[in-house]
Amino acid sequence: MSDHTTISSAVEADLMQVVALHGLLDFALSQSLAGNTDDRIMEGVVILTRLIGRKVRCLADKLLLGESFGCD
Repeated sequence: MSDHTTISSAVEADLMQVVALHGLLDFALSQSLAGNTDDRIMEGVVILTRLIGRKVRCLADKLLLGESFGCD
């Protein structure tokens, strides 16, 4: 017997945004580690880290507290 979880299209869109933001963060960090230590790259890392944290918290609230919980 399999257990399937159904999510709404809004939650699915939030998940895809987190994945995309993570990809951007990965790129920015790899640029920094490659020696491209431009202030704009580090500023982008800080912004992306905060944005991903907010998105993950919002997504967790939607999943745990229900779809009616609004954010953004």
